[in-house]
Amino acid sequence: MSKFESAPNINNPELNPSEAGTDVNVGKKAGGELTPEELGTLKTKEGQEVEKELSLEEQLENLGGEFEARQQEIMRLTESIEGTKAKLNDAREKLDLPPTKEDPPSVFLEKDSLEKLQAKQKDLEKQKEKLTSQQGKEHLIREEKEKILQEKLDEIFKEFERLNPRNLESIFKNGKTPEGRNVESKSMGSLEPEVAQSLAKAFKEGVKLLPKILETLPELLKKFDEELTKEATERVDKKLKAEKPEESKPEENLEITEDEILSDEIRPEVSPVEGGSTGNLKA
Repeated sequence: MSKFESAPNINNPELNPSEAGTDVNVGKKAGGELTPEELGTLKTKEGQEVEKELSLEEQLENLGGEFEARQQEIMRLTESIEGTKAKLNDAREKLDLPPTKEDPPSVFLEKDSLEKLQAKQKDLEKQKEKLTSQQGKEHLIREEKEKILQEKLDEIFKEFERLNPRNLESIFKNGKTPEGRNVESKSMGSLEPEVAQSLAKAFKEGVKLLPKILETLPELLKKFDEELTKEATERVDKKLKAEKPEESKPEENLEITEDEILSDEIRPEVSPVEGGSTGNLKA
């Protein structure tokens, strides 16, 4: 079904708002303006969409800026609180009163703000660690994707070596077999004529390394992206799991009672019993 066939019929009474009594401007003010609630929801959705579009590097950069701004505010509040307490103790000293370590009521609001900022900083640190870990993993996956693609290219070039000159020449000229079919590769599946032709030319010219091939076929990684990403992710997960140190098991209770030590150290020697076995006796 085409897009036009699937589109609703605006002349259908069941879909006509004026006849069906449906108010298409429900929740809107007169003049088509959004209510404050709708406006807030819209801004939240837009913020989420923008966040999804940001790269990990951009997210980390934004997070770093937010972290730095909060850190500056934490320092300012800390200095303000300490300054107020110092002034209070100076005043107490003039009145011959001992200094106090208790916070004066005048800093309670600042201290509350400080504690909230410090808690937020901890959350930001966790987010940063998570994003940094994700960034590192994605870098490993990109490297693994290129490695896998190079392996596949090595295999297809071996397939080209086994082709007879007629078949190879046909792929070189038009990217298809002499019968006009797409090239089927064991390592890369069915190849589009453009890809097959470019790879055949690279093979003939002796260009077999991925970076050089990507100069003439920059879209090659994207063409196999889904398959490469899946396989690369599986490989990286396996490597990371193997590199992760095993959780140390709780140490067994090695405490030995004094009686056991004495029984081992002062156990009397047992003379072999005539006609018996000493195999189970401990000297």
